[in-house]
Amino acid sequence: MSNLPTSENQRRASTAIFSALFAVILFSLTVPMTQMALSQFSPMLIATGRGAIAGALALGVVILNRWSLPAVKAWPWLIITGMGIVVGFPYLIGVSMEHVPAADMGVVLAGLPLITALMATLIHQERHPLTFWGFALAGCTLLIFYMIHTLGQLPELQPQTLGVIIAALIFGGLGYSAGAKAAKLIGGWQTICWTLALYSPVTIPLFITQLHQNASTLSFNATAIYPVLALLYLAIFSQFLGFRFWYQALATGGVGKISQLQLLQPFFSLAFISMMFQQAIGLDQILFCLLIVACVLASMKPGLFKALISKTVISRAAKSKTTVSVPNGTKLNTPRVDAIH
Repeated sequence: MSNLPTSENQRRASTAIFSALFAVILFSLTVPMTQMALSQFSPMLIATGRGAIAGALALGVVILNRWSLPAVKAWPWLIITGMGIVVGFPYLIGVSMEHVPAADMGVVLAGLPLITALMATLIHQERHPLTFWGFALAGCTLLIFYMIHTLGQLPELQPQTLGVIIAALIFGGLGYSAGAKAAKLIGGWQTICWTLALYSPVTIPLFITQLHQNASTLSFNATAIYPVLALLYLAIFSQFLGFRFWYQALATGGVGKISQLQLLQPFFSLAFISMMFQQAIGLDQILFCLLIVACVLASMKPGLFKALISKTVISRAAKSKTTVSVPNGTKLNTPRVDAIH
């Protein structure tokens, strides 16, 4: 148990929740900003740009704070975190969105908390009841059905794109869960800074190379400012500040409790996509998003599902009784007997 006063614990918990919610809102703009950036830049340039710009900022933070190197036991988790959120996820999302509309990608990313929970089971060696695996399987099934049934009807979609989307989810879940592990060891702020700094010797040269190779195809007109701003947003907010608040919240508020706020991300994403691109959100997209999120919530909180069932059973049992009067004015509840015809 914590030795902190109750008021201090409550303050820390509230701060963690608000930090996580702010991070989720920042992450929710990743999909629409990626679509905007793709109008000018390639997926490789976007991915390396995210890592390079955020990496330069992270190096500055490390130098200004004069941090010593992290503990040796944190390095493997920092490397895995970078593989997920610096290398794999940004690039694969960009490749996927060359063929998949932003709204559909927003629905697919509703399964990211589920993949994160599955990865956390391996990394944190958590044990879950059968209900967790049942709802996890149901959520994965819904996600695969949506990708095959809905995305499969897109004329430009290649079969291998579905594999790229699945790989993006796996890399994203891996980076989220490994980062949570590192945050427990060195804190959330140092986790994202050291991760980005660790990969900056790779991302910065690659970004410069990509700029040189794509210089002839880049346009410099009034509308070109929007893809540039989108890339800057992805680097500064999605890649850097978002994870600063997210990992800090996980470290102070607990992985199990705080990670549930990620369930709000697909709904924020769909709202931003609708506002930014005047793109209508279909009822089927909202329905699948709700179903996937419900499966994730039920898998993470099986007790909540059992409580809902218990309430339903008790409510129906109460309705199956009738109240009759007895001579002394008291009331007696008796089971209802259907009339015999």
